[in-house]
Order: sequence, then structure tokens, then C-alpha cells
Amino acid sequence: MKIATLLAGVAAVALTASAASADTINRGQFGGNGPLAVNVQGGTFLGDIAAGLNRINAQSSGSPISAWHAFGGSQGDNGTAANNDGATFTLKGVVSTDCAYYSGSSNSQTIDFGTIGIFASDNTGPAAAFDMTAPANVTIDSNLAGCNTSNTVTLSKSDIRGLVNNSAAGYDTNVFQANLPFSVTANYTAGAVGVAGAASPTSLVLTAASNSVSAQHGAWKSAMALNVNIPVPSKSLLAGSYQGDLTVNIAAF
Repeated sequence: MKIATLLAGVAAVALTASAASADTINRGQFGGNGPLAVNVQGGTFLGDIAAGLNRINAQSSGSPISAWHAFGGSQGDNGTAANNDGATFTLKGVVSTDCAYYSGSSNSQTIDFGTIGIFASDNTGPAAAFDMTAPANVTIDSNLAGCNTSNTVTLSKSDIRGLVNNSAAGYDTNVFQANLPFSVTANYTAGAVGVAGAASPTSLVLTAASNSVSAQHGAWKSAMALNVNIPVPSKSLLAGSYQGDLTVNIAAF
């Protein structure tokens, strides 16, 4: 076999690389027409022979042996390769708890009915004399009320009797009374504790006979209207001032 023919048969060399391994390249092939008339190729052992033959051939153009030799290598991975990778980032922040009820520049406001009318003329007859002429009422609107967490809305009076007249004059309890009972209805929009969903119109009623009432809600905000009603009492009114406090409180829990 001619050397040129042998070399032509091995001219196509495929180069491949493993994704994760590091290899030392030492491969070769040799053959000829003499005692070593072989045509084999293999790993390190035959690569060493091919390398030696190439060195001999480089020094002697009369060698009867043809050979090729490939040598080199590559560096393997630094770390562990994987077919997927990623990361999780925890994003966090804190929101302060806040409950609100807007009542202007002060949390204490005075709602003055002025004169609570009575039948004052002497021609009313004894049945109507000194009686309250008509119910008194007021609506207290705020465009901001609510809380950004679970909360309790409470309506309460400073005295269960309502508005109280502390006159020291003394009076006949059969025909006069020193108090004006009142009721309150709070209207706002709120939902139940632990329920996520659209809130509904809510009414919280403090009756004339009650000192306080409360309701629990999840986070809410809306306008709130306090409708206060003082009915005409069954007995006549004393001279002097009738006064009492209504408190609305929105507290987180």
C-alpha cells in the first residue's frame, strides 16, 4: 500500500467535545508496507506509538511507516453543571396599622342644637305646657372612616340616659324629666372579618336604651354618616342645658 493512499483514507477528522468532562487528547494511527503493515487507531497506547513514529518521520524522510497523531486537551468545568438554574428573591416591606375617622382639626367637636323648643305660651293648656315641640335630629357626615386591618367599630354614650340636665332646682318626676334619650345609626361600607371580597353597606344602631354597640370588620374605608335622633319625651323639659357625648371609635385588633 502506498503511503499517500493510506493518508488519504484518514484525512477526515471529526472534532467533538463533551459538555462536562475534561480529556487529554492522545490518539493516532499508523501503517505501512513493512513489518508494521497495520492500519489501526486507538487511545493512549497507540497514540504514543503514533507520536513516536511522527517524531521519527520528522527526522527521516525515508521511514517506511506512515502515521498521524493528535494531541492536546481541554479544561473541564469549574463547578457543577445543571440543565436549569435560577434564584428566589423574597421582597418584603411593612405597612403601619392605621384607623381613621375624620372629624376636622379636633377629635372633640360640639354639636349645638341651640334652643330645644317647648310649648312656652300660657294658652297651651296643662297637657302640653313645657313639652318638647318636635324631635331633634342631626346627621354627622365624614367622608373618611375605616381601618387597614381587622377592627372594631363602636358607638357609645357618656351616659345611658342620653342628654342630661344637671339642674339643681329639683322637679316633679311625675311630669318632668332631666334627660333626653337619643338613638344613633351609623351607615358605612364594610365587610366581615376574614372575608376578602366587595364590602356591603352596613348599619350599626345604638338604641335609645343602650349605652354602647359595636361591630367587627375586616379592613375597610368609606364615608360614614351618624344619624342622631332625639324623640319627643313623654314628660316635660326642665329649664337649663341638656348635654351628653356620643363617641365613635374605630380600633384595630
